[in-house]
Order: sequence, then structure tokens, then C-alpha cells
Amino acid sequence: MPVYEYVCADCKTTFEQLRPLTRMDDPASCPQGHSAGQRVLSVFATMTRDASGEVVPVGGGYGGCGGECTNCACSAN
Repeated sequence: MPVYEYVCADCKTTFEQLRPLTRMDDPASCPQGHSAGQRVLSVFATMTRDASGEVVPVGGGYGGCGGECTNCACSAN
């Protein structure tokens, strides 16, 4: 079952719930007991270290070229 993120409309608490896909958009009860939690988009970033030890984003790139150049005019796209 996936984990979904919710925000309570009453107390503005952000919380997560493990729910079946069929119930992802149903209102959810927050830890304070309010039943007005609405699902929100969860956002995250994945990081790794490159060969020199620098922390870099995974899956992204520099200008869309996969980190091989500084502009998008190269053939690395």
C-alpha cells in the first residue's frame, strides 16, 4: 500500500497515511483527531555523490545535458 501525504484543513498539520489506492482522495483524520485532511502532492529530491564527492541531484542534470556541458547545444541530450 502506498503512503500519501495530507494536510488538515482545521489545524494545518501535515501527516502521512498508509492507504489503498482506492482511498487516496478520501478525507483523512489527522493526529489531532480532525477529519478534514486533504491529500497533497508529496515532493522529494534524491541526491548522490559524484566521483569527486560532491553532492548532486539524481536524474536531473545541468541544463538537461546530463552534466556533460553547461548549455543544451551539445549532442549529449
